Amino acid sequence: MPGKPLALVFASILFISSAAGADDPGHDGQRGDEPCPVGLVSGMDLNTEFGPGADAITRCLERRHKVRFLVQINRFCRDNVPDAQCAVGYGLRNLEKAIEDYEITHGMVAGRDYEIVAIAHDGGGKLMIKDEVKSYLPTGGNRFEGQIRALMAKGVKFYLCQNATRALIAAGLLTQGNVTNEIIPGTEFVTSAVTALADFQALGFRYVQP
Repeated sequence: MPGKPLALVFASILFISSAAGADDPGHDGQRGDEPCPVGLVSGMDLNTEFGPGADAITRCLERRHKVRFLVQINRFCRDNVPDAQCAVGYGLRNLEKAIEDYEITHGMVAGRDYEIVAIAHDGGGKLMIKDEVKSYLPTGGNRFEGQIRALMAKGVKFYLCQNATRALIAAGLLTQGNVTNEIIPGTEFVTSAVTALADFQALGFRYVQP
């Protein structure tokens, strides 16, 4: 009978789709699918923190799986002050806040539900120099090394532009032939920040300027 094989085909498709959904680690009801907020960033519920009805007018993230987040860090300091006087590294606190929102508020997990890539270039390249190396320079040390290491431990991947690295070598901030020993462990290279930003976006990463 012609109708029966067709029905079997549709049934098979539905079965395969259901099985694939069950095996998808991003959609099993336990990975970022809980009602938002999953946790409380400040320890207070939204109405207590922001006023009556705040929970009803708060928009939570719709997409909580396979999120790919890309930033460029092109300055050493958030503020326009000499490096030695810098109190806040450029973009780092925003990355910390993004992770808090993903993990605490939305119950997402790094590597499973989201990825963050940071590309350091221009003045931001100095953030990737070890404090013990930079402390000997006239610009002072890198007090943000610990913050960057902590972000790496949370899954953020930092890439240093090789064009920016060449400029740092020319400026005497890094040593030709020894750069890999002078930058923070875990840092990787891209050949060019500009082309890497385009490449990561082509791979599905969403660009955000911190």
